[in-house]
Amino acid sequence: MFTKTFTIEYHIEELRAELRVMTDAEERREIQAELAAMLRCAGDIDRESEAMI
Repeated sequence: MFTKTFTIEYHIEELRAELRVMTDAEERREIQAELAAMLRCAGDIDRESEAMI
């Protein structure tokens, strides 16, 4: 579980970094959509982890 969570969190940070420097509006929308999906996924993993406690 740790590796999957770490990988998703790392990807989220990479997407946030890309957004900080992105100037193309279409690419920015694509990155924002991917970031939103990753944040939802991370939320699901957090809930899954809590259920196992």
